[in-house]
Amino acid sequence: MDVNGSRWRSLLFTGPAIFLLFVLMVYPTLDTIRLSVLDRQAEQFVGLDNYVYAITSPRMQEAFRNNLIWLVVFTAGTVGLGLLIATLTDRVKYEALAKSVIFLPMAISFVGAGVIWRFVYDLRPPGTPLQPGQQIGLLNAIVTGANADQTLADAIRAFNARGVPVTEAEVADVIIARETEALQEAVADGTLTQEQADSLLAVLPQRARDYLTGVVPSFREQWQNVGNWSRLAIASINDGLQTLGAEASTVVCSVAASECVEELIDMEEDAIDEAVDADRLSSDDADALRAALPEAAQAFVAQGVRPAPGQWQTADQWDAIIADVDSVSIRSLNTALDTGAQPIDWLRQPIINNFALIIVGVWIWTGFCTVVLSASLKNIPAELFEAARVDGANEFQIFFRITIPQLMPTLTVVTTTMLITVLKVFDIVYVMTAGNFGTEVIANRMYLEMYGGQREFGHASAIAVILMLAIVPVMIFNIIQFRRQEATR
Repeated sequence: MDVNGSRWRSLLFTGPAIFLLFVLMVYPTLDTIRLSVLDRQAEQFVGLDNYVYAITSPRMQEAFRNNLIWLVVFTAGTVGLGLLIATLTDRVKYEALAKSVIFLPMAISFVGAGVIWRFVYDLRPPGTPLQPGQQIGLLNAIVTGANADQTLADAIRAFNARGVPVTEAEVADVIIARETEALQEAVADGTLTQEQADSLLAVLPQRARDYLTGVVPSFREQWQNVGNWSRLAIASINDGLQTLGAEASTVVCSVAASECVEELIDMEEDAIDEAVDADRLSSDDADALRAALPEAAQAFVAQGVRPAPGQWQTADQWDAIIADVDSVSIRSLNTALDTGAQPIDWLRQPIINNFALIIVGVWIWTGFCTVVLSASLKNIPAELFEAARVDGANEFQIFFRITIPQLMPTLTVVTTTMLITVLKVFDIVYVMTAGNFGTEVIANRMYLEMYGGQREFGHASAIAVILMLAIVPVMIFNIIQFRRQEATR
């Protein structure tokens, strides 16, 4: 046998692979290490400064903390759910269908998954009795699915009970009249056809009555003035208040106390600012008064408690200020009414947003864990389960004492694979939050340092090296476990 010829043939077949491995992996790794000890423009040697930045900067510390959360929750979620689903679907008739559905998200790109879940988490401005809002995000649609506890109709009835000559029917008629004019104008300028306008006019009375009970018209219907319906309702209430004369302020403060409170706060804050400008009041005293003002104004309006004598600038005028309040605003009426459940800002609210992003990752990768663990589960001899049942073991005992020990090599490999995956998480975070609102992770920070506004090549390279050093031990452990598993077959 020609040893030299065999060696050359081996080199001929492995040479291209070795070359590509060097060009695509070894050289970039070495060059990244080189860049990590240079300045932002890769010109001057700066030693370990970039590594110090990567470890001590607030954004990187946030990234390390979030990656740790991902490491624990994501890994436990994907492996735990994968094991549970693999076990539950192992012997059912629809096993193939169930696993296909669970695995389906793996066929979607991570960017696509991020876009899908952004719609799930979408937040529209919170709805109110006077300006109800529709949520297109699935979760917030569920949260706000029930109507507000109190509506515009409740406010109208409260004013009516206190002698304000306004009824629900009258407010609805005002809305109907203005919307009718707007629809006719739309027909005149060609925005709507006469048939479209007639169909809207036919349902307009019902839509106006529904609006008073917190049901906003569908955005698919071509209403021309729906954005002003709340203002029309408020104008009708205020017209009724004007007929009460001096009694209007008492009615306003009893139904919408926040209107009176706001008037007091506005007047007192202006007076405090003037006193500071005139050196009659120090800045510290002014800050203390501003902090105490909302509580003092609320106590005065709700309970008639006059503030203690002191540095208040307009306290002797508060009765007169209240007496001048003869109308309400949308803001004050909304504040006065209980608006029910409010939507949640899933992607901007701290703590919640990190777990919201992790759920997306779990949704994608659970299918992978399910398929791998299911294949390993089927290799467990059925005789083991049968013998355990004959000995009187229940299903929980079989699961914890037979299934898990037999799956342990595969569980180890799957777990380490998930650890590697989560350390590199990038796409989901970048698409959904771009690392803002406290959701920064290592890979996203590396990308932003490299391609953000500052173009910090040194910082980005140091972060890349740290990420590589974090992943390499897990990869080595994974390879060792995989080889051990193969050796037992």
